[in-house]
Amino acid sequence: MYWKLRIPLLLGVIGVISGLVQKFPNLFFVNTSYFIRSAVFIGLIGIIFTILEKTNVNEKKVHFTIGIGIILFGIIFDYLIA
Repeated sequence: MYWKLRIPLLLGVIGVISGLVQKFPNLFFVNTSYFIRSAVFIGLIGIIFTILEKTNVNEKKVHFTIGIGIILFGIIFDYLIA
């Protein structure tokens, strides 16, 4: 069974960006309000996802287990780094 990379990469990117933002908050946000921090977080995910769409990486088909592995990597990265 094969799967397009769109959903696994989105969930993987959310996990990795979430972990990095929690570990290094001063790298992304310096003395900003919660609203601006949330907008920057969503903007980072949007920019990365747009780049993946424009380069057609999301259209690649991979085996189902690789997709699950990408999702689990994002979740584990977020859990361990924070």
